[in-house]
Amino acid sequence: MIPARDAKKHCMRPQPWKRQVEHRAGVTLIELLVVILIVVNLLGLLLPAVQGVRERGRRLACRNNLKQIGLATQAHVQARRHFPSGGWSGAFLADPRRGYGRNQPGGWLFAILDHLELADLRSAGGERIEDFPLGPRLTALYQSAPGVFYCPSRRPAQPYPFKRASNAPWRLAEAQAVLMLPAVTKSDYAANAGDALYSAAEQFNTEGRMWAPASYEALASKTAEWTGTDDSKNAFYQTGVSYYRSEVRPGQVSDGLSTTYLCGEKSLSSGLYRDVNVTDSPAMMSDNQSAWAGYEWDNHRVAWNPASRWPQDAYQPGQDRPLDETDIVTVLSGCYAFGSAHPGGLGMAFCDGSVRDVAYDIDADVHRLQACRSDGK
Repeated sequence: MIPARDAKKHCMRPQPWKRQVEHRAGVTLIELLVVILIVVNLLGLLLPAVQGVRERGRRLACRNNLKQIGLATQAHVQARRHFPSGGWSGAFLADPRRGYGRNQPGGWLFAILDHLELADLRSAGGERIEDFPLGPRLTALYQSAPGVFYCPSRRPAQPYPFKRASNAPWRLAEAQAVLMLPAVTKSDYAANAGDALYSAAEQFNTEGRMWAPASYEALASKTAEWTGTDDSKNAFYQTGVSYYRSEVRPGQVSDGLSTTYLCGEKSLSSGLYRDVNVTDSPAMMSDNQSAWAGYEWDNHRVAWNPASRWPQDAYQPGQDRPLDETDIVTVLSGCYAFGSAHPGGLGMAFCDGSVRDVAYDIDADVHRLQACRSDGK
């Protein structure tokens, strides 16, 4: 018991818990800034890792698209005895009424729809494609967006606009009404047309261009003048597996199905992912058409030909670059080269259905030889 004389002093003495409260240290501004700096640095280290994981997932999905396309092509070969035909020209779109092979004006992707479990898109019946408005089934075809056609690292699977600016707006021979649609099917994958010196819509002063009829009616009323592509002495000789009116059989791929390209990711400027109408330069020709068009740069690519008038770099695979209309290599790559949005390399499907990565620094001659079906090398 505390004596009375000491009680007052005891009551006035600071209690231990009060002293702890009075002497507890707070967080200083400098300490707070240090913590924030540490957190920011950790996030800076973590973000690239997260982005890398996401890109690996997108790359895997892209490779799966190519695998599905490769397997669908194998099924097409089993059913038709030849690889998908490349169609006639950019002036013609896929026409469900005209079957397969050389008679089909549309491109190679249309040929494999049955084997991608997309037969409903192909079976647009007997609707007239010359008239407007297009029938509902053809409109569904021309505005479809099969996910297997799009690389997720590049852009979402959705329709995108045709070219509408003054530089080569498309004057289709058939299906004119499709130009009035706000957007159409596109593809991030292109078939291998070999190392053809002259490909797709290219025009020349001396050789002319690959012939296509002015319309179905003109084809019915006049003798067809289809351009020959099988003679190696012909300027329009095609060395790949899918091109102008092609019907290449597996036996014609004498260099080996496992070593010859079937198709792959196509080069496209990052500035044109959403809409080619941001430019009126030739750069737009890499993606100004539809996935359903005939033999066109949008859907077919080539390797470098030593006799080409353009620089070799224009044909070398590479990662997508920003739009630069003054850089001829960037512009031409969008027309000729394979390429992708992925760092390091792109995916290529081979004629045996396999899918492998191809590095951007692949030797140009090796790349060219893998694009040719029967060069003997």
